[in-house]
Amino acid sequence: MRLKNNILKDSYQIYFKLRYLLILLVFCFSSFINAQDKIQINYADSLLGKTINGEQTREAIGNVSLTHNNVKIFCNRVLQYFDQNKAELYGNVKVVKDTLTITAPNGTYYGNESKVICPNGSTLNDTKTTLKADYGIYYFLTDFASFKGNVKIYDNKTYTITSDALDYFRSINKSYSRGNVKIVTDSATIYSDSLIYEKIIGLATAMSNVKIETASSNIFSDSLVYFENEKKSIADKHVKIIFLSDNATIYGNHGENYERRHYAFVKGKANLVQIEKKKDTTHDTLIIFSDKMEAFRVKPEYYICRDSVKVIRADFLSSSQVGYYFKDISEKGGVISLSINPVVWKDSLQVTGDSIYAFFQDDIDRIYVNKSAFAFQPNDKYPDRFDQISGIFMLMKFQENQLDYIRVDTNAASIYFAYEEEKPSGANRATGEIITLYFLDKQVEKVKIYGSPKGTYFPENMIKINDLHLLGFKIRTDKPKRPD
Repeated sequence: MRLKNNILKDSYQIYFKLRYLLILLVFCFSSFINAQDKIQINYADSLLGKTINGEQTREAIGNVSLTHNNVKIFCNRVLQYFDQNKAELYGNVKVVKDTLTITAPNGTYYGNESKVICPNGSTLNDTKTTLKADYGIYYFLTDFASFKGNVKIYDNKTYTITSDALDYFRSINKSYSRGNVKIVTDSATIYSDSLIYEKIIGLATAMSNVKIETASSNIFSDSLVYFENEKKSIADKHVKIIFLSDNATIYGNHGENYERRHYAFVKGKANLVQIEKKKDTTHDTLIIFSDKMEAFRVKPEYYICRDSVKVIRADFLSSSQVGYYFKDISEKGGVISLSINPVVWKDSLQVTGDSIYAFFQDDIDRIYVNKSAFAFQPNDKYPDRFDQISGIFMLMKFQENQLDYIRVDTNAASIYFAYEEEKPSGANRATGEIITLYFLDKQVEKVKIYGSPKGTYFPENMIKINDLHLLGFKIRTDKPKRPD
């Protein structure tokens, strides 16, 4: 990011310095040129001398040919001002220097500054490069062009830039475009309010309202540097990257896209929005927040999220420090892997452990918890009564998006409350090597215990709610909220 910001800053500082130096050079040399080099009329079908406003002039008509130093000028008619060392050019104007040719319907050539101004349209050709606009100025001393109005510059169809105004440094093949800028290259199309393009090194620096379109993505940002030869984009502020193949969009304060490596990342308030199609033609939206997010665009595609990771998918919510999202190769569902203080919520169910893996198809299919597994769920009518289960490993299975059973393996323990006619009727505490809780309508319907089973029943009149918590019971408060 620092490198990219430096590139932007340096590019625009160099641009303004170059403009200043060019103007200074023209000024310094103007008096010298005035004394040494006058515009010469070499040929015309007719020549007439006259005085205009007290200044001696010559009017030449028909097949006019002029020279000034190494600049050759052709037109149908010219009005030459001796004192000003100026020539007003009319009809089929052509100005030539080496391989450079400028054509226009009319213009004015200033000998003291070695510049031509074409107010009614101009075309500049220089071997591979063509530059057109409604208005153009060219400085021959410094090989600098300033064009405006429907500007278009292109280079043998390898790139095309259109804009409202453009400055072109011919000697280094570098252009500065402003206003409604669009550049089309072999690998990308960029839109912006202003743009610096360095053709020789294949570098484009875009500023304000930036959009870049490539074969696999669209990127929006406040500023962007595009490395054409590497097919790499570095974007800053209000970054939005749309991946065209899978309806996925990532956002952040800073982003980089490496087209050839099929890799991108964003950081600074990063988030992913993924639209997922379901079998019944409805849609689910997966949203992931983090500080940094990496996107790996190879099949199957996956994302790595780090720091303050929040996941939202329908009624599935999670929080952790590290998250992986693996898309299923069928493009439906996938796996979300969470680690470092992870927690998952499914409706009122809370699940924690060392690492958590959630498997999705159309809806949540199963959750696997590896080590320090703990799950609890409060009763809807009695929210201070939590059915709980813990152990080393845990598998949770869902049917039609509802919890079907929880199976805990190794050092299993559980607490579940009993009800008769929806009224509390005691609690059960059990331990064993393996415990499976079966659910119906969000309540424990059946329990199976394997391996040294032990159980204790607590009558309702002996229950102390605060004592009926398994080791590790903790209500997490970092539950994410779905954005508006």
